[in-house]
Amino acid sequence: MAVLLGLLNQADMYAQRVTTVGVEQVFRSIDESVAEHNRQLDALMRLFTTMRTDPQTRYWAAGSTRNQPLDENGRARPVKPSGYNTVAFPLQMSGNAWGANYVTSVKMTVGEVARIMSMLMDGDSRWMRDHLLAALFYENGTTPWTFTDPQYGALNIYGLANGDTTTYQIFAGADSAATDDHVKGATAVTEAVFQDIHDELVEHAENGRDVIAFIPTASRATVEALTNFYPISDPNLRAGSGVTELVRSLNVETPGELIGYVAGVHIYVWRSMPDNYIIGTTVGGEPALALRQEVEPQLQGFKKVADRSDHPWYESQYLRIAGFGAWNRAGAIVYRTDNATYAIPSGYDSPMP
Repeated sequence: MAVLLGLLNQADMYAQRVTTVGVEQVFRSIDESVAEHNRQLDALMRLFTTMRTDPQTRYWAAGSTRNQPLDENGRARPVKPSGYNTVAFPLQMSGNAWGANYVTSVKMTVGEVARIMSMLMDGDSRWMRDHLLAALFYENGTTPWTFTDPQYGALNIYGLANGDTTTYQIFAGADSAATDDHVKGATAVTEAVFQDIHDELVEHAENGRDVIAFIPTASRATVEALTNFYPISDPNLRAGSGVTELVRSLNVETPGELIGYVAGVHIYVWRSMPDNYIIGTTVGGEPALALRQEVEPQLQGFKKVADRSDHPWYESQYLRIAGFGAWNRAGAIVYRTDNATYAIPSGYDSPMP
């Protein structure tokens, strides 16, 4: 349960009435807590998203060239990078509220307010998490889904690279860009799956060199049993001789728990991941998704937007306006691990309400 900021060191206040502590003090603590909630959620989102306010733009791919042959009087012809794909981002509304009548508002304690706000902030985190995952899992052949923006009209919302006509530059092979597929299926969780996640991500110049993968809790035992899996060292234990452990931390905000390393990939258990799916991405590269928000700062983040008083009832209304769409379509990779044919996990179809 959340502790209201400003009351953190005054646990005895949790049993006191809001009217005793002071309504202004409690509501100021609520505002501070919501601001901290937004800060922490934004930090977690940075691994997967870049913040945007525009509805549609061009994602410029890394260029490719090679030196031109010259003699002693030669002069190279100027070159410029080329290649882009058009990406767009939806904008959806969600909200939550809490309220009381006159009698319960007088009797309400600080602890009860903290419990309510903890529930509301958790609800916002769940909505953001589910929409982020839906954007990563999205795959519908070569057809994007359409978001009808009230100001800009129909926008084509893409998922990750899925073998469609969009091309991507890679480090090795031909100088020209080629199509790619980052939405895959496998019949089991194997080291080869993680090797492919690593290779598919690091071959793109836009991505970082450190690869991480998120697995569901149900896959943990299988991953830990892989021959070349190296667990993270336990600070409470001293390993015996001849034991190889992971000792390097990437020092990055993630929604999961680091458990070890295999095939060049840092493995995290993310309890919110659906069973039989893996998500891979890199640290320090261009994020796979864009998180679109409104241009106006007052409409960004999770905000209290109104207090409603209609005696004997009172309400506080909270609003979130946000949407996710692919940005760097080769910046992440998803695997279904119980079938060679990929399918979106149940409950994560786009557009998600």
